[in-house]
Amino acid sequence: MRREWDKHHLLNVFYQVVEKGSFSKAADHLNLPNSSVSKAVSQLENHLGKTLLLRTTRALSMTDEGEIVYKRAQGLLEGFRALEEELEELDSTPKGKLRITFPNTLGRMLFSQICNDFLKAYPDFELELIFTASLLDLIDENIDVAFRTWFTLPDSPFYSLSLLKVKLLFVASPDYLARFGTPKSLECLTKHNVLVTRHSTLENAWAQDDGTHHTFSGNLIANNRFHIREAVLAGIGIGMLPSYFCQKDINRGAFVELLPELNRGHKTLGAIYRMKRDSSKKLDTFLSFVEQRLAESEIPE
Repeated sequence: MRREWDKHHLLNVFYQVVEKGSFSKAADHLNLPNSSVSKAVSQLENHLGKTLLLRTTRALSMTDEGEIVYKRAQGLLEGFRALEEELEELDSTPKGKLRITFPNTLGRMLFSQICNDFLKAYPDFELELIFTASLLDLIDENIDVAFRTWFTLPDSPFYSLSLLKVKLLFVASPDYLARFGTPKSLECLTKHNVLVTRHSTLENAWAQDDGTHHTFSGNLIANNRFHIREAVLAGIGIGMLPSYFCQKDINRGAFVELLPELNRGHKTLGAIYRMKRDSSKKLDTFLSFVEQRLAESEIPE
């Protein structure tokens, strides 16, 4: 009789073959020889008495039975992982490894220091931080927590936590305002040198509640908010920057917030994660730390 641990191994190998789309990619992911991966799938098929994968030299596809096994495998493997973590967490001191992803600017400006402070408080943790403009797949990339911003949370099979409302602020340096004056309205702002951040779209327009649109232009476009911030500090023009990115500059007098009465649609800064917090002590410990630090931050909601 095959041992239960062996069955778990065989199921995991089969799941990774389907996820990665080939035996060779699964072997690389699992750090196993190709022959071991192929043998494991064959052993699982023999144990179940069903053909799960149809193999050709060019393609790999699942049988109907394979589809059933694949769908059940994710929950079984996730449940086993949760069991392992629960047993590990019987220790009174939270510890473990977390893979965390952030957008580049958000991660560097807001979360780098938080993560450093977390490791000082919990030195038994290991954090793998991934700064990227891409939206990584939590399952494929084995991500524990993804920090993102959204206007409306998209449909997702994962859990989410809203952390902070993020405003987009107009800011300028005192030097720029001394030379060119302080705009008192959106219409006046359109006559100034407004520096633009390019992401998927240009952040160069502002819509009012009455439907009126104002479009801005300037002599600098950059796909990096750090460069826009440096240009604003240098007095080149006016920037539109997220509150988490420029609030410290406002507080120390390096930036002046313009037209603070305006209310552009707030984005929500939040976390997306795969497991319930009450089933993962290490996840809950980290998210609780982040919640506390953001609550103590200088960023206004």
